[in-house]
Amino acid sequence: MHLLKLNDDSSWMWTLNGKRYLVDPWFTPSQVDFFPWFSEQFHVTKQPTISELGDIDFIFVSHPFTDHCNKETLLQLDANIPIIADRSVRKKIAKWAHFKNLVPLEDAEISIEKLGSGSLLDPVHNAFVFHTNAGKLLYAPHGTRVKSLPKVDVAISTTTFYRLPFWIGGTINLGLANAQGIREITSASMVFTTHDEQKVGKGLVEKLAKKKYNQGSSSGIQKLLAGESFIHSSKSE
Repeated sequence: MHLLKLNDDSSWMWTLNGKRYLVDPWFTPSQVDFFPWFSEQFHVTKQPTISELGDIDFIFVSHPFTDHCNKETLLQLDANIPIIADRSVRKKIAKWAHFKNLVPLEDAEISIEKLGSGSLLDPVHNAFVFHTNAGKLLYAPHGTRVKSLPKVDVAISTTTFYRLPFWIGGTINLGLANAQGIREITSASMVFTTHDEQKVGKGLVEKLAKKKYNQGSSSGIQKLLAGESFIHSSKSE
């Protein structure tokens, strides 16, 4: 299980069971939700280029939002690369008529378990568990409200608290306390931060957002910088 952080937001390259998974790629300068006047966010650091990524076996997209399912970035990728995603994401990507193989989670080569937020009104706080030869990896880029989390070896979640008024989304990122709770419930030996970039925002959402960032590592939660990686091996390896 090799986890490479590609940027300071939530883009990763994971090598699981010998295959390379590009996760939530967003490398364009900005991403827009609906209209720029409503919400536009800008990266503050240099992003990788598609040519730098090397071979990609699969693309995994966790959420349909433009900072995870970024059309401008994804359309730069080879249409033959299978995209693994939940139904809402596949439905969105299918409209672009670019990718040839949209794979449901249950049909993925690797076992991927979706842990829903528990509410049809909450499409944000889903978590995913990847079952690999080297152990279990939990990915919850916004945090999760799931109470019965399984035991995992490694977890990835946000430590940023990001809240909007309830009428435009409510609390998006659940923050450090939630990440610490994930660590305690799952008994993960390692928890890494994600989705914590201090992006520059414009528009209505930026004016209404309340944010709290956590710098560096804290309470057993580690921060990888863009370009840094971590390798987890099973006890038998």
